[in-house]
Amino acid sequence: MIESRKLLGKSINMTGIIGQNGKSTIAHMIHHCYHALEIESEISRSAEILKKINQKSYEKKVKDVIIEVCQRDIREKRVGYLDFDTLILTNTGENNDTDDIWTMKRPFIALPINKTAVINIDDEKGVDFCNMTIASTVTYGMSELANIRATDIQLTPTKTHFDLHYQGTFIFRAETPYFGLYNLYNTLATIAHFTSEGYDAIRIAKLLPELPPLEGRYDTFVTDSNIRVVVDCAKNFEAVKAILTSLKEICSGRIITVIGADGGTTRHQRQLIGGVALSYSDQVVITSDDPQDVEPQEIIYDMIKSTFRQNYRLCIDREKAIEVALKLAKPNDIVVILGKGHIKTQIIKDKTLPFCDNKTVAYLTEKFEI
Repeated sequence: MIESRKLLGKSINMTGIIGQNGKSTIAHMIHHCYHALEIESEISRSAEILKKINQKSYEKKVKDVIIEVCQRDIREKRVGYLDFDTLILTNTGENNDTDDIWTMKRPFIALPINKTAVINIDDEKGVDFCNMTIASTVTYGMSELANIRATDIQLTPTKTHFDLHYQGTFIFRAETPYFGLYNLYNTLATIAHFTSEGYDAIRIAKLLPELPPLEGRYDTFVTDSNIRVVVDCAKNFEAVKAILTSLKEICSGRIITVIGADGGTTRHQRQLIGGVALSYSDQVVITSDDPQDVEPQEIIYDMIKSTFRQNYRLCIDREKAIEVALKLAKPNDIVVILGKGHIKTQIIKDKTLPFCDNKTVAYLTEKFEI
C-alpha cells in the first residue's frame, strides 16, 4: 500500500466524504471554513489526489485536503491508498442495495483506532456505521443521540436558522445561508468535522453566515410577478425528494417542477425520479436532461409509466419545458428546475450543445415579462 504521507513528504490532513448525496456541498463548506480560519485547503477526488501524490506535485502550502469519495473509487480500490484522518458519512440513500451499503462501509471498517469517523446518526444505517468502526466517532443529526444536534429549526427561502447543541447542551442559535433540511445535515456534518479536530463548535457556527453560495445548488430569485424560481442540480431520487419536501415547508402557493433524467439512468431509477417529482409537486413538466444516446421519449415514458397521477405535462425540448412551467406559475408559486444546476451544456446523441438553466430562465422571464 502506498503511504501517502511519505510520498507527500509532509504532514497533511485528509478528510474523506462518503455517501449518496451532499459530498460536494460538505466539501465546499469545510473548504471555506478552513479559508476563514486562514488554513490552506483543497477539494479533490480520490483519483486526482493519488495522481498528485504519485507525481509528488502537491503544493507545499496545502495543509488540508477534502476528498469526495465515490463508490466507484472504493470498488476500484483507489481509496485504500489514502491515509484518511477523518471519514464523513453523509447518507446511504433510501434505494441503495446491500452491495452499495457494503461499499460505503468498507473505508470506515478499515479506519484505524486513532482516526475519526463523523457519522449521520439519523441515517437508517448510521448506528451500523458507528458500531462497525473502531475509530473515534462523532455523530450529527436531529436525534437526541447526536453529539452535534439541531433543534428548533426555522426555514426561510434563503436561510436556515436552528439551535445548535453540543453533547446534549444548547450552545448557540445558528444561521446558515443554505436552504433546506438536507443542507442543514451538510452544515451539521461540517461543524462535527471541525469539533473532531478540536475546534470550538460556536466558533465554526459563527463562520456559517459568511459561506459563499455553491453554483447550481439552490440558485434562487423572485420574478417581477412574485414567482420564486429555483435552479438546482438534484437529479437522483433522494436529492429530488429532499429539495421538494423542504420547498413544501415554505411554499404558500404551488410547486411546479421541471425535471428529466439523463441517458445513463436505469429504467428503475427513472421511475423513482418521476414518481417522487409527481408526489411532491403540484404540477410537473417532464422534459429532457442529457438523453445522450437514448431517445428522449423513452426516458420520459419510463418516468411516468408506473404512476396513476395526472399532474404532469410532457415537453421534450428543455427550453420550452421551462417556458411552460413559468407560464403556468402564479404569484407565490415556486418553479423548481432540477437536474442540471451549474452545468452549461446538454448532451443529445453525439452532440454537446450549449444550454444553461439559469440563462434560459433569465431570458424567458424577460421575454414574457413574468
